[in-house]
Amino acid sequence: MLISYPKGFSSVNTIAYVIYYSLGIGIPYMICTTLIENTLDRRIPWLEKPFTRLVISVLLKVLVAFIIVIAVNYLLLFLIKGQNIREFFSQTFKGFIYALIFVTAGIVIENSIYFFRSWRQSALNEEILKREKLAVEYEALKNQVNPHFLFNSLTSLTTLVYKDQEKAVTFIREFSNVFRYALECRDNDVVDLAAEYKQLKSIAYLYQIRHEDALQIKIDLPEGTDKAIIPMALQMLLENAVKHNSFSPDNPLLVEIWADEEYVTVKNNINPKLEVTDSIQVGLLNIQSRYSYLTRLKVIIDKTGSHFFVRLPLLKKDNDTGAHNRR
Repeated sequence: MLISYPKGFSSVNTIAYVIYYSLGIGIPYMICTTLIENTLDRRIPWLEKPFTRLVISVLLKVLVAFIIVIAVNYLLLFLIKGQNIREFFSQTFKGFIYALIFVTAGIVIENSIYFFRSWRQSALNEEILKREKLAVEYEALKNQVNPHFLFNSLTSLTTLVYKDQEKAVTFIREFSNVFRYALECRDNDVVDLAAEYKQLKSIAYLYQIRHEDALQIKIDLPEGTDKAIIPMALQMLLENAVKHNSFSPDNPLLVEIWADEEYVTVKNNINPKLEVTDSIQVGLLNIQSRYSYLTRLKVIIDKTGSHFFVRLPLLKKDNDTGAHNRR
């Protein structure tokens, strides 16, 4: 803020005075603007409302500069140097005009750079999310069409054809629903909770036909709601519970799935298989990554001595566009 002192450099005392004057304005201004930016980052993110963020940022920083210039000029010019009130206001007004020009220009340049960096990071995060989404979809489809899944399903179907033809028809219908749903939602970031519930009932039916009393699946989800969820997340959690636990009719696996106002919870008792793989962690990390893009609410993972819990945030869907709202 050297321009606020119009007499220029004429002596060592003047140079020292201007340095103290500049530091007196510059240091408080940097501290205040840092606090302003940190606060606005939490309340008005750049990528959500860039124009509003820019306007509020400029207004607050100009206001801070005005207050600091008045305070420093009052201390140095009026109290220390003993200028009269007219000279004080005259130099303060001139100093503030110059300060306003430079502060505004600096704010625009600084925030433009910040916005560009945020935009680049957002684009990078979106690309990473797309890749992770493809990996999740591929893993889900692979789990559905791998030889073990097909062999077990066809074996169950063969048995049903001879024992109960009506149930065999139901099995085929539910089997096709699983594949159709995966194809229909593969391009969606979120899906209706009701659609996920319908698909989840199909996959649960297939598992229960195969495992009978060894597997118990209890689902309590609303059929009519404006809530949404990422596609195939509940299916993945159900598959993880079946894949990574040992169970039998004498020691069944119980998977419970229910929803409240904010979350869908998946809970299962723990009886881990001897062969432990990392795929459950990969699946959970993918789910967490996809949710971090859609909402500020976190996926909650908890484990007690006997049970494993995963809570997935419910998303609010826009009634007109079907797009998710970031919460």
